[in-house]
Amino acid sequence: MAALYGPAIASSSAHGVILKEQVRTEALPLLIATNHMGLGAESQAVVRWVLQNRGPLSLRPTGLHVEGEASPLPLTPVMARTLGRLDQWYGLTATKANPITHAQLESAALSAGAVERIRGIFERAIARGVRIGPTWVTPETGGEATIDRELRLVEVVDPRWSTVQALVKVSRDPQAIANLSQARAAEVAAVDTHGLLKVALARFRLGTKGSADEVQRALLTVARNAAPTYSFGPEEQLALITGRDWRGRYVGAWHTHSPHDVGGAWGGGDVPSFEDMRNAVEFGQFLTLSFQQDGFDLYDAEPLGDAKRIDLKLVKVIRYRSPQWRAHFQKLHPGTK
Repeated sequence: MAALYGPAIASSSAHGVILKEQVRTEALPLLIATNHMGLGAESQAVVRWVLQNRGPLSLRPTGLHVEGEASPLPLTPVMARTLGRLDQWYGLTATKANPITHAQLESAALSAGAVERIRGIFERAIARGVRIGPTWVTPETGGEATIDRELRLVEVVDPRWSTVQALVKVSRDPQAIANLSQARAAEVAAVDTHGLLKVALARFRLGTKGSADEVQRALLTVARNAAPTYSFGPEEQLALITGRDWRGRYVGAWHTHSPHDVGGAWGGGDVPSFEDMRNAVEFGQFLTLSFQQDGFDLYDAEPLGDAKRIDLKLVKVIRYRSPQWRAHFQKLHPGTK
């Protein structure tokens, strides 16, 4: 299933918005494949109509028109809005045609609105965290970034983390863990990538001595491993794109390096990982937003896309520091219960 990467130059018509080619060739097949918002059947009808009506497609609030033709294809309001937002997404000015300079990115990232947005991202991540022993584990998060006068980081929560939260909630009861793992087998398998919990539960079901403790240890390891492994797939991206209106210029994907619990206080996040830099080489940009005790570091890996090699020395960093930040987040620390 293809992801919806690659915004293009926008175009318009006095009679409506001229849909970009990617809406037809990339987005509509994805709507059909996923039946996103129940639009699969209508998307198939749109594709059939498009194949029979060649020419530039004009999107209006009530339907699709071929330029110069009189017979439109009526659309439901949900489909019209969805196609409009997909067209906005593909219409974000391409960075190759109008590159975003590091100075522009820095100015936008340090604007008051962007700092407030980033603070909220880390606040929500902490709130989604789980306690493992005495330690509070905060998951990574991420999404897509655009820029106008501010840096706008639109978030997509990793759907796998809710499975970790549910498992940790019953972490002291091996039988409850077994029941939940059976009821949500596919979801648990998505976080138990090395099969640690699966093996431990098999031994528990056989009544193997010491297996109850083994189940608990395996679960805690799975939770610790899941927290720093943010996943953002095509279906989540599609839901993000169709869930809001878009403006500005496209920056790229982003993700966080979350605060670490270091015994009653927060420790800072790390520099971009090898995988982060590899993504930047492949896609041309990848922002890593790293929490710090008194602010954040935003790593701009766009130079790696130009150089086509992984080299941390090429990555540029934007730093924000504030004593108020440190005090604010310390109040959010859950303590060591």
